[in-house]
Amino acid sequence: MELTSSPMLDRQRKYRATYRDRIAGWYNGWLHVAVISIIGATALSVYIGNIHNVVWWEWLIIPVTFLFANFFEWWIHSYVMHRPSQIKAFRAIYNRHTLMHHQFFTEEEMRFADHYDWRVTFFPPYALVTFTMMSIPPALVLGWVVSPNVGWLLITTTTSMYLIYEFMHFCCHVDDNWFVRNMPFVNTIRRHHTAHHNQSIMMERNMNLTFPIMDWLLGTSDLDRGLLGHIFNGYSTRYIRKDLRKTSRTPMPKAEGKPFATPAE
Repeated sequence: MELTSSPMLDRQRKYRATYRDRIAGWYNGWLHVAVISIIGATALSVYIGNIHNVVWWEWLIIPVTFLFANFFEWWIHSYVMHRPSQIKAFRAIYNRHTLMHHQFFTEEEMRFADHYDWRVTFFPPYALVTFTMMSIPPALVLGWVVSPNVGWLLITTTTSMYLIYEFMHFCCHVDDNWFVRNMPFVNTIRRHHTAHHNQSIMMERNMNLTFPIMDWLLGTSDLDRGLLGHIFNGYSTRYIRKDLRKTSRTPMPKAEGKPFATPAE
């Protein structure tokens, strides 16, 4: 199934058809989302159930962890998802994101056609497990050195940020509707991420997928305005920088010696 009305170019249309042909027949997008949601909800219920009688200073770990997660999101998108690596696991992430996701979705056509396309929209469910495992050591250390509540609040925040990431990214690829146009933060990241899929700037601009804080702070945004302006920019194109790259830097799969990158790789 493909979108009946779309401005996508023939190359993108052919890649999407090839990608879909390689997806395992048992795949179901609704099941994919259900597994992520169940893992996330179960984890959060365990974390929150262990938080008791929080004192005011313990809450401070939430904004600190939020900012660190926002930086980590920016860093992994910039230096893992968009940079080929000799490390096998990192190279697989790069292939899946730059060589697959960015061919399936382009600035011309950001929408998926149906739930089978969620295979290239959401991370695999094990990604949530991996990021949770990465959060356990600092949570244990802070839980022992500072207080148990601080440890539980840290891992609650990191897991929540992962789920927010998946939700916001999904909103970037749905059909335009009242919610995504008018919901603060969602409308901002939707424009922000669509611009990121412009093949001229995708390797260097708009790396945040939740809130464009680090893009603003580290100078990788395509906008020329302040922090609040970035966060509440919505669909506005008024403040787009004038010095953005105009030529494509998108790696082509043929550089790997193959006509297309596919889910089987």
